[in-house]
Amino acid sequence: MSPNLPTVGVGVGQAELVDEIVWSSRLGAHLTAFRQRAGLRRIDLARQIGVSDESVRLWEKGTVRPSRELLARLIALLSLEVADWSESDSHPQKAELPVVARRLREERQARGISQATTVRLLDVAQGTYASWETGRCSPAEQHHKAIASFLGVGLEEVTTMCEVPFSVDTATWPPLGQIVGHQRELRQLRRADLAEQLGVAASTIAAWELGSRVPGADHLRRLAGALDLELAVLAASVPQREDRTPLGELIVSRRRELGIRSADVARRAGTSETVISRWVNGHHRPVAASLRRLAHALDLPFATVAAAVGSSDGK
Repeated sequence: MSPNLPTVGVGVGQAELVDEIVWSSRLGAHLTAFRQRAGLRRIDLARQIGVSDESVRLWEKGTVRPSRELLARLIALLSLEVADWSESDSHPQKAELPVVARRLREERQARGISQATTVRLLDVAQGTYASWETGRCSPAEQHHKAIASFLGVGLEEVTTMCEVPFSVDTATWPPLGQIVGHQRELRQLRRADLAEQLGVAASTIAAWELGSRVPGADHLRRLAGALDLELAVLAASVPQREDRTPLGELIVSRRRELGIRSADVARRAGTSETVISRWVNGHHRPVAASLRRLAHALDLPFATVAAAVGSSDGK
């Protein structure tokens, strides 16, 4: 017999975070782990949630994202800490290598040679070179000339490389991550430093950069301020949810551009956050009068909002 999980509500703060989660195979694996920790089979969890066991299988595989309501229920039932549902940066040195470490590794890999061959070219012990390439220590000045020759650059450039604490390799990151990572490198801000400024965990910064979560409107505004960027630039780089309606995407993107919360939109539009959520997720279609208030709340022309909902009411 399956354990009976408690029915727990999800608060407003949790609901905001649910909207920020970008589903992935990694999060599916998290769900599997939490389910197993609770002593549940897939069919047991499916019955508790009110879906088929095939739905749970697809969630855990990462190919299908639970709806907002079902995801909120999963979080409550399994006592998940939604703020921790992020891509953990299990290889931090790969993400934030010193410049000289990254250049050495890239050059060695481009030549297709091993570390053993490289140490012979540089005339150093393999352990010493390994510590350079992994960023555990920086090459001493006596080795700069050999490194300059190996990299095909000037001695002064190598000296400068060795003085830069770290670089951020954003090549495989999504657009938002590339922008944030590039700005951190320019300012020599480690994730922990930026996280402290924003009042979030370093793992949250990693999740935003790697694309497993997206920052909410308030965090996006504070992130833009911390990195000295235009809010619109960051907002335009945030990935879009495929299951939102055009009106939903308009509301969320405009909210990010203005740096306001869902509660602020609701207050300006003279309605509740629940209603705004229904509009965002396509569960309810606003009438013309509501659309006019929403257009005012978002500081947009009525025609723009009406076009997003596919309506000509009130024109």
